[in-house]
Amino acid sequence: MEYWEHTKDRDQKTLAVWNQHAPTLTVGGLGPDDLADLIAQFEPAAQARTTAQDDHDEAVRGVKTALLKMKILGTKVAQIVDAQVAGDSGIQDDLDDVFRIVPRSEPTILARARALYPIWVRANAALAALPTPAGPITRPIQGVPQTAAMLKALLDGYTDVTQTSDDKEAMLNKKRGDLRTLNRKGDQLAKNWYKVAKNTFDPGTEEYLALDQIPTEQGTPLPDPIDLQPLEQGGEDGLHVLAMTEAGGGDHATTREIEYMVEGVDADFGHTVPIDPSGNTFGPFTVGQVVKVRTKATNSTGTTTSAVRMITIAEPL
Repeated sequence: MEYWEHTKDRDQKTLAVWNQHAPTLTVGGLGPDDLADLIAQFEPAAQARTTAQDDHDEAVRGVKTALLKMKILGTKVAQIVDAQVAGDSGIQDDLDDVFRIVPRSEPTILARARALYPIWVRANAALAALPTPAGPITRPIQGVPQTAAMLKALLDGYTDVTQTSDDKEAMLNKKRGDLRTLNRKGDQLAKNWYKVAKNTFDPGTEEYLALDQIPTEQGTPLPDPIDLQPLEQGGEDGLHVLAMTEAGGGDHATTREIEYMVEGVDADFGHTVPIDPSGNTFGPFTVGQVVKVRTKATNSTGTTTSAVRMITIAEPL
């Protein structure tokens, strides 16, 4: 269960005892109806967090896809231009500047794409001016011929896709924060009521004995969850899933694992391996499959899982 599900379960058991055995007992002016209201908020808050997470994942993958397309075009089209207009000294001289840029990071991928675009346009013009005119240079990605104009559109739109990703991340952080705040409120109210009730009723009374129905934390706390970063599709064949955990998390855990399942194939999370701090890779999968991944932190007290992240396997770039 996720951390908030543990709290909700305890809150529900607390509420049952509260309503049945001490409905008029209040804590800081709060009664059983207030705890019931907090319980009712958990599912909507968790759904809002999950929706924000899915939106953020899609936006992050949009950024990575745009960047990967620009890297492919910046690498492959430069070679095509080099061969197609080998006799044009002006283009060849400018291509030398392009080849000096090694596209290994976001800045260098963008720099190489920017440097290539005007050369690609000039190469198309040179090919069209041949005695036997040749068509413009294209390079297919996922079966779609990419043109110089499409590379420019990727460059022009890159700021927008990165801004969208940043906005979605901010929304995800807010929804995560809302759920954590709700969790703290529900956890604290239940614990405070338990403390008051434990010291209000005498041992052996019906009210006191009913408190045994409520689970309590003893010894080691439950492990903190280990959150996942947005999943990526990759590997040599482009059909594997790459999973990285976020920094922090897993406090009090003695076992830290990551598990996955394929929707419509696996009944539950049946594939489990230890978390690799440098990242875990699963697969290969087939195009169209939906892969769900989550982490699992365990100790002697119990297990806490992360929110599930999903990815639909697309045609590799």
